[in-house]
Amino acid sequence: MNHATPSALNYLLASRQSEIASLRNLLHTGRLIGQISQLIHVLQRERGASNIWICSQGKLFGDELPQRARDVSRECDAMTALLPGTETGPLAGSSRLYARIAAALQGLSDLDALRQQVKRLAVSHDVAMERFNQIIRQLLNLVFEAADTASDPQVSRALIAMFSFMQGKELAGQERAIGSAGFAAGVFSTAQSKTLVALIEQQQRCFATFSQFADAQSLQLWRTIAEADSETERLRRVACMSSKTEESGALRWFQLLTKRLDGMKGVEDQLETTLMQCCRSTIKRAETAEALGDSSEQWQILNQQQGYSLYVGGADWLEQHSTTLDSEGVSPQLGRSVLTLIQQQAQRLQAQADELAMMRATLNDRKQIDQAKLLLMKHHQCSEEQAWQTLRKMAMNQNKRVAEIAAAMLSVAAAFADTPK
Repeated sequence: MNHATPSALNYLLASRQSEIASLRNLLHTGRLIGQISQLIHVLQRERGASNIWICSQGKLFGDELPQRARDVSRECDAMTALLPGTETGPLAGSSRLYARIAAALQGLSDLDALRQQVKRLAVSHDVAMERFNQIIRQLLNLVFEAADTASDPQVSRALIAMFSFMQGKELAGQERAIGSAGFAAGVFSTAQSKTLVALIEQQQRCFATFSQFADAQSLQLWRTIAEADSETERLRRVACMSSKTEESGALRWFQLLTKRLDGMKGVEDQLETTLMQCCRSTIKRAETAEALGDSSEQWQILNQQQGYSLYVGGADWLEQHSTTLDSEGVSPQLGRSVLTLIQQQAQRLQAQADELAMMRATLNDRKQIDQAKLLLMKHHQCSEEQAWQTLRKMAMNQNKRVAEIAAAMLSVAAAFADTPK
């Protein structure tokens, strides 16, 4: 007997079972991402309070620092509880994820020492901010890893929207921190003003990517807070023009930017809800399709829903149609329907692959730009904002995209690294 037909169905079901397992894992990852979002939010608050404390020489926000530290400790414990275990060994294909987790946990373990230095005013504003930034950057890398490995286009869109928005929010948090430092000191240096301009530009890039992939409800929430109010814009102009300021401006700036960041956290929460809904609905669809494959009648229901019919030889509910079996004992309609089913599954998977390729290209561009910035920072001892401005200027001069400049720079660096010495 020819077993080609049942074998095809079995592999089709195996494909769906694999898809369901991947989505269930992603559902857990989505919960982890939501908790990382909350941890980053309270870390941003602690960074802002620490910066004002340092720049005011211990005059402002001293009472807030212990509470901010407790908030971070609580959210850190909650995140740790959601991390995948290592008792039975790393999961297959998860080496990058485990490396990201290790880096994030190492960064978080350095917080206590940093807090002691901040409390004693034994660390400069720039150094303290960079150390907070590095911890947050490692946490964002975890989110990036999830967005880079998702296998379902709908879920991938939700992940990329959330990752891009979290990046934009972090840049807004850095804007708050640098602005608070300038206002607390009573004057903005030229370097601080240029950094603020660069941060505002980079936020716009992140939010443009977010808008491309976000759901309608999250987009609507963002539109209600996207435009800064007139007072925030006025203070931004003061900061970006290297103007002298009054010390009282620090508290007002911090209040306005905190309100904006809290609003952004609301958008992040909606993005998390959308991500969870995408995972659950996709799992439900896949499980329904799998369950409908248990019998010939259920396959018929599935195929009718998908726009074609599956008939079984000898079926008495289709007396008006011929049900003659062929030499292999299979109705001709069954063979054609199974072929159609497999073709549609293949087309669906190809469509997913095409969409995922497009989304991962967006992520790859972001990854290469970040790597090129790190290369510039290492070899030219410059800040992240200065590295970004260098890439941007090179792109404008050569009439190319920043991602193309970054890719070319990384290729040259790799070639020099491979050159025998």
